[in-house]
Amino acid sequence: MRILQVGLKQAATILLVLLLPAIFIEGLDHFNLFDARYHRGAIVGGEWWRLLTGHLDHIGWVHLLMNGLCLALLLALFRPLGRPVRTLFLWLLASLLISLMMWFLSPGISWYVGLSASLYALVVYALATDTSYPVIFRIVALGLTAFKVGVEQVNGDASFMSDFISGPVAVDSHLYGVIAGVVLILIMRFRVFR
Repeated sequence: MRILQVGLKQAATILLVLLLPAIFIEGLDHFNLFDARYHRGAIVGGEWWRLLTGHLDHIGWVHLLMNGLCLALLLALFRPLGRPVRTLFLWLLASLLISLMMWFLSPGISWYVGLSASLYALVVYALATDTSYPVIFRIVALGLTAFKVGVEQVNGDASFMSDFISGPVAVDSHLYGVIAGVVLILIMRFRVFR
């Protein structure tokens, strides 16, 4: 089994397309020049673009770095994420699904930022579809992911993570990320998008 499942060119393309806008948005947000977060009140006011840009905005640089490293790790480990157009389509679809689930199922979430929910969607999709790993490994990893999200649903966010990123963790978004990952699997299974 190769450690780097995705070619460097493909991984770099995906990282650039997702992280460059996130870095730009975070820079503007850092200087209070632009707020791109998912913000329920602003969305009600017609700023629908926040359904997507909220996933690119972050609480701060540490939060962005952590999410960027997780994305890089996913790209290194999982072959199904190796096609940039497909992976970016999956990310876009997952982000929109997550935002819609937050909108309809979690009206208490007034704002959200970060890639983490969409990363959950990508990891669920990748674990379910990457046949280069043994089935037992994939089942255990999916089980651990579901367990972690389940614990968050019962106990709320871990205080150490909130302290680390300097803000609250929207645990419902992680659950919606897992659900979006299952939807991505179904979409790709029925060959809606190759």
